[in-house]
Amino acid sequence: MKHLGHLFFFSIALCISMQLNAVTYCAPSAWGYGAGATGGGSATPTLVKDASGLKSNISKGNKVIIITQNITVSSQISSSASNITIMAVNGAKLISTQQNSSNSGIFYLKGSNIILRNLTFEGPGAYDCDGNDNLCLDGATKVWVDHCDFQDGCDGNFDIKGKTDNITVTWCRFRYLKKPKAGGSGGADDHRFTNLVGSDSSDKPSDGTYNITYGYCWWDEGCKQRMTRCRNASQHFLNCYWNSSVADYYVGPENADCYFEGCIFEGKPAKNKIFYENYGGKNGAKFINCTSKNGVPADITKRTVLTPTYSYTALTAAEAKTAITNSTCGAGATLTVTDKGAVSSSCDGNNDNPGNNDNTGNDNTGGDNTGGDNTPTTPVEGDCCINLGLGEEPTVANKGIPADFAQVVVTAELAKGTWDNGYLNMGGNADIITFDFSAYNSTIIAVTFDVTIPKWDSEHNTIAYHWNDNKNSNATIDSKNKQDITLAAPANAKSFTIQRSAGRGTRISKVCFDLKSAATNPTGLDNTEMESNAIKIIRNGQIFILRDGKTYNILGHCVE
Repeated sequence: MKHLGHLFFFSIALCISMQLNAVTYCAPSAWGYGAGATGGGSATPTLVKDASGLKSNISKGNKVIIITQNITVSSQISSSASNITIMAVNGAKLISTQQNSSNSGIFYLKGSNIILRNLTFEGPGAYDCDGNDNLCLDGATKVWVDHCDFQDGCDGNFDIKGKTDNITVTWCRFRYLKKPKAGGSGGADDHRFTNLVGSDSSDKPSDGTYNITYGYCWWDEGCKQRMTRCRNASQHFLNCYWNSSVADYYVGPENADCYFEGCIFEGKPAKNKIFYENYGGKNGAKFINCTSKNGVPADITKRTVLTPTYSYTALTAAEAKTAITNSTCGAGATLTVTDKGAVSSSCDGNNDNPGNNDNTGNDNTGGDNTGGDNTPTTPVEGDCCINLGLGEEPTVANKGIPADFAQVVVTAELAKGTWDNGYLNMGGNADIITFDFSAYNSTIIAVTFDVTIPKWDSEHNTIAYHWNDNKNSNATIDSKNKQDITLAAPANAKSFTIQRSAGRGTRISKVCFDLKSAATNPTGLDNTEMESNAIKIIRNGQIFILRDGKTYNILGHCVE
């Protein structure tokens, strides 16, 4: 493991219950290119609850400012002050409702030695009116932005420009939740352009290069472009996650180099749009242990890629996705901040921390889904039902995957399929979805899923499936509007794949698994007492629950 170097402990912004043998959600100090940022240090916290108090205090240096409730700003707050820490107690937001060139935006910071933590920036929605960003750093140096949630910036979510340099951005979430407004003066009908580095081709800091670390960040749904759009920059993306279904591209370089390490690329863009070179200049990219459903691009060598020399903790891509999307402690404003300035994460020091690896980030061995030491986690047993009807790929964060099964890997490869509200629509014969429980020392006993094939032309249809890497089998589906399919698993089943094979679409809303610890050596017939009045059995390859004189399938539907 690479350990966080040069740890600074302050009475203010102290992270408690740390552990270094797993991912640390709440770091005690800045690391990466922004290492050494101390903000307001040990200054007595100043509590603010309104825009006037915030504006007054942010203009003064050597301050620790704690936002105690939602604050709506009527126009962007600008400050050149240095040595500032700004944090928010749980749930407190900074809100901008102005969608125009004069009054939009929240913070415009030009000082040095700045820390921003646990802030939620809520903008009015994207509108190409030459407006302002939720956060803009212009000439700011040595800045740490940690556990912030950037939503719906008018012009962008977070821009870095001018003489800004030596920046670390960790555990931040970028997204657009509001429909963009069309018809602005800039000409873009959809300006959900989230992160700009450098305002034009000649914009750069004094040393000629923006040096920026992005660690454990999440570019989420709604982001259209600029994740980042980077000019004259050296960027280290460590264990970051991109999954926007509306994205045109992810990273757009122009005379920039990017070191991608343990990153996950999902969502819409094709492989050639992950690192999108159409803006020109000499660019470089190196991909270490990254994953993508559409394929990871080859390294780009037109410009030397700067390899990070500072210390950090690297996870596998699978571990990173689990950690980032953890709704309790992952990316976004998920820290606990008190009005005394103490900062903590509820997941540090407990069993919610994923991973336990010694990944150096430079061995180019590729990621896996089993943790760094390839040792399965504690076995899980019982029913795991995964919701496919959310309108987006299921995760722990969106409640599509139960938290108790956080390390299950759901992978969908959809050539024509879509995530629709109420079901996954598998629209082409190449569409597949795989459920992988390899991270657990458990086996699958049976699976049950509902399936609908609309506009049937024949009396019967089939759906293809396979266990582990076995050859496809087919399940027959009677000509009903909706049907539950239950399949008994072979021995040592760790994964299950469904592939569309019937005509005119295949719709699935929920998939449920019966799991047993591998140590229990389960048999084909299992009479396990679930409650005082419930028994789980397998008959003729199908799993049923007997309760109060009635028989139910694993989805809870009464069958007798």
